[in-house]
Amino acid sequence: MRICSIALGLVLAGSAMAESKNLSDIYNLAVANDPALRAQIAARDASGALGQQVRRGRGLSASASVSGEGTQNLKSDDVYRTGTLSMTLSMPLYDQGLDAKIESQDALVREADASLAAYRQTHIISVTDRYFAVLSAEQDLLAAQAEVEAFERQSEQASERLVVGIGTRVDVDQARAQLDLSRVGLISAEVALDTARSDLRQLVDAPILDLLDLGEGFVADLHRSLDDQPEMSVDQHPDVIAKQESHQSALAKLDEARSETNPTLALSSTFSISDTSGSNTGATNASARSNVVSVTLSAPIYTNGVSVAKVDVAKANVIRAEADLAKVRREVRANMQKAFRNLEASARTVEAQQLAIVSAASRVEATEAAYAVGSGNIVEVLNAKKDLFAAERDFAKARYTHVIRQLQFEQAIGDLSESTVLRINRYLVQ
Repeated sequence: MRICSIALGLVLAGSAMAESKNLSDIYNLAVANDPALRAQIAARDASGALGQQVRRGRGLSASASVSGEGTQNLKSDDVYRTGTLSMTLSMPLYDQGLDAKIESQDALVREADASLAAYRQTHIISVTDRYFAVLSAEQDLLAAQAEVEAFERQSEQASERLVVGIGTRVDVDQARAQLDLSRVGLISAEVALDTARSDLRQLVDAPILDLLDLGEGFVADLHRSLDDQPEMSVDQHPDVIAKQESHQSALAKLDEARSETNPTLALSSTFSISDTSGSNTGATNASARSNVVSVTLSAPIYTNGVSVAKVDVAKANVIRAEADLAKVRREVRANMQKAFRNLEASARTVEAQQLAIVSAASRVEATEAAYAVGSGNIVEVLNAKKDLFAAERDFAKARYTHVIRQLQFEQAIGDLSESTVLRINRYLVQ
């Protein structure tokens, strides 16, 4: 029976190991299942298709028509039928409005590409943040469980010391109070972990049982420095590129509005075949073929101020696009500096939290030794152990924060990509 239990335990452990997910696994699930990302991709594709649609208006177009009619001549009591087939080829020769519209839509396509690139970077941050939020909640739960176990032992020890006459009732009551508080914290940690897992599952649409954690090989350092030429990074940032293309589109729309008062020139050719049959009069039964080539020059003469109003609207949109571009450039520049300072701060925080573990462990040893010989009290021991659990938890969470700060810094620069996910993934272990 015991052998069967051991075998079953090994099978379950192997199953859990097989179901463990790393950051790349979660990211791939999010890319495949996140509807918000699919919506962004669809918006980019729609913009590209619209650009193709507008651009095709510059080339040759063809249309055809077929018609049939019956005629009854009451005077001659004659009935006959006429069928007509025609085909028209047309092409614009000169149309400034169409050229400006194509230029505007091309800029909007490039803006959609840049917006999608920016969203992909935000998506990487979102996936990584929720991934490590689960690990952070697990650390909170482990610390809470360790507190409960430690305080249970301390409560039992305090009761035993009271029985043999070397403890006090106050020690017992204080130990039990700390135990009750730690159990409340354990409940809160369990709820927080369930919430974090639910948030991650909402993103990837798949159950998540186990995640790989950061190994000891991960070093919380400044993996890259701030560029010596920040303006180059600003110009290459997808948010800035999107606003630049939006500005270019607004300028093209202004040209399109102004071109409505300009003439247009178009070339067309219409070839038609008609046949009449069934008439009692032989002259009526005939076939005809024709080909008409025409060049059409058209120009607006009076628009009642509509064209002027369109130009004014387009000018206002250009001013707004310029202001949006200037605003985004300032935000990107400021975010780069802010993200780098946060990265430096998180690196120092990880180092400080590591030293705090050493100090907290030394304090636990000292208080336990003092309490064992009767020169200390239970409160000092409980507080020291609580601080040690908190230091270990905070160290792990500080490393998670540093990972997020690394990604946020690369996003601030504008070159965050899936390669960063792979780099972080190499430090994850079972």
